[in-house]
Amino acid sequence: MLLFWRIYAVAYLVVAAAILPPTLGRFSHLSPIDLIDLLVFTPIAVVGLWSAAFRHLSLPTNTWKILLFISVFWRALSVGNIILFNDLVGKVHSGLVFLNTRMAPAAANATMVLGLAISFILGSLVVVPPLIALYRNAYGDESLLRLMSPMRARQPA
Repeated sequence: MLLFWRIYAVAYLVVAAAILPPTLGRFSHLSPIDLIDLLVFTPIAVVGLWSAAFRHLSLPTNTWKILLFISVFWRALSVGNIILFNDLVGKVHSGLVFLNTRMAPAAANATMVLGLAISFILGSLVVVPPLIALYRNAYGDESLLRLMSPMRARQPA
């Protein structure tokens, strides 16, 4: 599992560094939510992933908890902004409709569902691992397993 975090942290850092110059080139066209996400929460995600992968950064536990709390609510706002105001669903749907016009009607519905499922999975792979890394940094490696354990629900209060 540590290998996954190391590969993901390096890949996330490379992608974040690669999108920074073109994004800053259109700086005046970015919404305030996109600017805050790029300048504040992307570095938080990189730091959280790097710490989960390489354990080089040691912040106090409460700092990780605060970063996790802020990031979870910000990520919901950011994803909602992307879906609602950047017309992401419309763009994905129009791309899939373009593909569907070139295939048989029987395969068109399957292609539409498969395309939406793949886009959901890829979006989840970008959003969820940084939040899990912040959670692991705040509460420890095994805490996620204890949180999801069925034995925890049966314990008396």
